[in-house]
Amino acid sequence: MDSWLVWLEARNPHRIELGLGRVRAVWDGLKGQGFDVPTVVTVAGTNGKGSSVALLEAILRAEGYRVGAYTSPHLIDFTERMRIEGVDIDPDGLVAAFTVLHAQPGSESLTYFEWATLAAFIAFSNAVLDVWILEVGLGGRLDAVNILDADLALITGIGLDHQAILGPDRPSIAREKAGILRTGQPAVYTDLSPEPMIPEVAEAVGADLWVSDRDFSLLPGSEGWVLKLPMQPDGQVWPNPALKGRHQIHNAAGVVALMRHPRNPLSVSDASIRLGLETTVNIGRFEIWSYQDRLIILDVAHNQESVRALIDNLMTIQDKNDTVRRVAIFSALEDKPIEAMVSIAGSYFDTWYFAPLTGMRAASARRLRDALATVGGAGVVNEMGIVPAYNQALADSAPGDQIVIFGSFLTVSAIRPELIRAGAHLV
Repeated sequence: MDSWLVWLEARNPHRIELGLGRVRAVWDGLKGQGFDVPTVVTVAGTNGKGSSVALLEAILRAEGYRVGAYTSPHLIDFTERMRIEGVDIDPDGLVAAFTVLHAQPGSESLTYFEWATLAAFIAFSNAVLDVWILEVGLGGRLDAVNILDADLALITGIGLDHQAILGPDRPSIAREKAGILRTGQPAVYTDLSPEPMIPEVAEAVGADLWVSDRDFSLLPGSEGWVLKLPMQPDGQVWPNPALKGRHQIHNAAGVVALMRHPRNPLSVSDASIRLGLETTVNIGRFEIWSYQDRLIILDVAHNQESVRALIDNLMTIQDKNDTVRRVAIFSALEDKPIEAMVSIAGSYFDTWYFAPLTGMRAASARRLRDALATVGGAGVVNEMGIVPAYNQALADSAPGDQIVIFGSFLTVSAIRPELIRAGAHLV
């Protein structure tokens, strides 16, 4: 497996060539060899995709379905991208899928993400599953997973991300995300500020779309939350999801609404929905660790909307006496709105530690220094990297302090193994 992954990395994981021609041609060849597709659920959006996939996976597995989940990017290991029955794909299964794909005519033209996507399709087909849950990597309309006509579709919140590729504004980005919609397909769009472009596309293609606050709504409560649906105007109470963060209730509402859509071909009981909500796990999303009497908080917040959600979640664990020092460890990729992200969170933290990531797409130390200047508070740029910055913050902090690591999947993935090795534990 390691040799295959080295080979795959050499294909340039940062190359992006949106379009379905290459990947569809290779998949058509594979279908002729007997690779079958069961019920497909496709999840697109800017924020909340990974959590929504995890919620769907837990609910459907609780009902007894055999489920495969495809997500990206991974935090630590490539095998995280493909889960079969709740477990990361085993090395033998990944090697088998890569071997089949490598022998397929046209596979040499695939991008890194297209290769990973078709490898997931092969592995899932080999595992004989009931449901495939597929997370869109970028956009929707021209993303590799969209070669399959999803039986159900979920579109999460739309934000400004990848604008050079998807378009300059929310309507343009929304149009790309809406590319996963199909005629007659049950679909749900959950967004705190729904973009009109999504229902416009749904109407044009004939998708049966439910929109947040138009067709369904939620009311938070002390012991759970209430979801109101067209056939249940008085609402139904559901338990808070195991995933931490107030925004996860909104993600859960979209997932439950999709499961309760009258055209959903999958039968799912209330008991399975409850069990799934209460047992969902998704690493790197507002994870709270305890180490040396400090709270270490990991979050893959990597754009303005997710940073706002992070701050909102941090406020829920704010010390009532306001005596806790809050320290930020931050880094991001060059194409992210670094200055805006830092400005949003600037006043919340007492001290900032910046450090450059590795790789061609990483923001430079100079840009991080410029971003630090926008904070207007105490801070330092550690040019040695994320782990040295974390060690520096840990040494400078005191018992009771909170250390928050965010800004990129790569930022979190650098620290999470350090916490495990050090014996930190999840709260």
